[in-house]
Amino acid sequence: MMLTITYRPFFQRIKSVPWTGFLILWSVLSMATVWFYQDQFTTRQTVEQLLGAQFSPVYIDLIYARIQDITYWTLLCIPCFILIRMTLMALLIHLFFILTQVWIPFKRVFHAIVPAFGFLILRDVSKFIPLSGMDTLDDKAGEVLKVPLALSAVVSVDSYPTLNKLLNAFNCFEGVWLLWVVLTLAVWTGLNMRKILFPLLTARILGIVLMWGLGVFYEIYML
Repeated sequence: MMLTITYRPFFQRIKSVPWTGFLILWSVLSMATVWFYQDQFTTRQTVEQLLGAQFSPVYIDLIYARIQDITYWTLLCIPCFILIRMTLMALLIHLFFILTQVWIPFKRVFHAIVPAFGFLILRDVSKFIPLSGMDTLDDKAGEVLKVPLALSAVVSVDSYPTLNKLLNAFNCFEGVWLLWVVLTLAVWTGLNMRKILFPLLTARILGIVLMWGLGVFYEIYML
């Protein structure tokens, strides 16, 4: 309760900010992040270091060309991707609220998670920190998919890189995202934070696992 009392004025002001302003801001930052990541770290040599043991050089060239094409299209479609992602995230959270009899309107849930999306962009930017201090290609190839302060740094399963990606998804930025949404909804609705936390946490974990599963499916059947 002390947290909600202390930060209530701040979260009430956030409520008055149009969510479209956040969408534009996150879109611009995401486009800059994707472009910088592609330009600096997703090189032909990096892809070969990551996938060279599994595919031939010719197929590596095809994969790299496809990554470049996808990156260009992604840059153009990022605003739509972000809007769709936030909408699906809000729908999943709202569904779990309904299942646990926590009555919060969908519009309020959606508006609460839009500002919090910035923490996920910070997570992506944080990947550049360890990479920027590395001079050798081998080091960059090994670190390119890691997220600082993630569960994978504590429990690493090197023999199963796909599982490591799932552990990567559980990191401090997700914790800050969760705290932000809990505080926001608690201030806006007057509900107890513990009542909000369980369905929100469950929905978010399910969302992370589903996103990880889609990533695995893409790697297996699309690349």
